Amino acid sequence: MNLYAEILGYIAIMAGFYAVTKKDMGGFRLWHMISSFFYVIYGVFLVSGPLIISGAIFCVIHMYHLRKLKQQQKQNNLDNHTNCSSC
Repeated sequence: MNLYAEILGYIAIMAGFYAVTKKDMGGFRLWHMISSFFYVIYGVFLVSGPLIISGAIFCVIHMYHLRKLKQQQKQNNLDNHTNCSSC
């Protein structure tokens, strides 16, 4: 196996393990998306359709939820600011 492909595989595994140590959902999603991205590249090196497809789907899912989470945080900040009587 190509050394670069193997290194990418190990990076993907480490990022995935690091993702599950995150307590907040945003951190988990970000690191799992990074892991999935490396799995996509790893799949390209191995010419593995299932790795490429699953990694790409995970990336899209995590991007969607991260964007949704960011929008919710913005909305919460706006709500907190407009409800502040001393601001």
